[in-house]
Amino acid sequence: MKNAKKFFEVIAFISVLLFFAGPSSLLSQTAKDEKKQEPAINNLTQAKTDAQTKEELENAEARKAAGQGLAEAQAKADQQKAEAQKMREAEKARNDYEAVLKTYSLKYISVAEFMRSARLFVLDSTGSESALTVRIHRMNIPAFEDLLKKLDVEKRNIQFQVHTIVASKDEEPPGPYKDALKNETREITNKDLKRVLDEMKGLWSFKHYWLDSPSFLMVKDGSGANFFKLVSSRDLVMDLRSVQVRGDEPGKRIISVGEIQLSQEMTRGGRFKLIETNDITFREKGYLVVGVSGFISGWSGLALILVISAEIK
Repeated sequence: MKNAKKFFEVIAFISVLLFFAGPSSLLSQTAKDEKKQEPAINNLTQAKTDAQTKEELENAEARKAAGQGLAEAQAKADQQKAEAQKMREAEKARNDYEAVLKTYSLKYISVAEFMRSARLFVLDSTGSESALTVRIHRMNIPAFEDLLKKLDVEKRNIQFQVHTIVASKDEEPPGPYKDALKNETREITNKDLKRVLDEMKGLWSFKHYWLDSPSFLMVKDGSGANFFKLVSSRDLVMDLRSVQVRGDEPGKRIISVGEIQLSQEMTRGGRFKLIETNDITFREKGYLVVGVSGFISGWSGLALILVISAEIK
């Protein structure tokens, strides 16, 4: 019995040893197998990395090539666009400098008067009183036609009121002219004219005035030469040249006159120029002393004063 018991104890001990020794050997074997597989795993990982890197490089190259192609295409398109623009500009230049013939009808302004302002726009021109034919560069046509629209309009009427006044510095006229005091203008009812003469009295020390009746002269805006015989017993005539209105707002418009001449017609013919002035401007309804002149008579102390005003009708 004892021997049988020992036998079973030995068998049990060996079983225990085998139980504990078996897993350890298995683990050791697994570790060895994994170690053997590690290079292969590393090689596979490296291969995957290399493949990804190669793919990224190929993608980058493809994007670069695509970008370069797009840039080249854009540059080519820009070049074609620039060349097309140059061709259009060249064509426009040829078209702008092309000389063409055009005919216009004039309604309110004469050909001669209009061409004085428009001569810089045209190569040459011809026309009658109401029709104008011009040879003109095509590019100048818009400006030329704008000027025509501006100038070929119905002209405004300008009514000049002209006052001629004989004045004396002498307190008493010389003997033969004493009776002239009987006809002296004692009271000046036109307040604006009186104000002007009062201002002159301080400068010239005039003692007596003889006023002619005012002359009313109607002149067209933009007119060249205008000749009038004044209401006067002294045979006075007046020339107005180059009359223009500047501005459009009533009350602020300016009248411009290129030349004014006042002359006296002589009994034996001809004229004696009394007053001449150039390039004057004054406000509408304002009064302007155009000039003061000696007067042909036996009375040396007399002077002739020319005062004008104007109103746009």
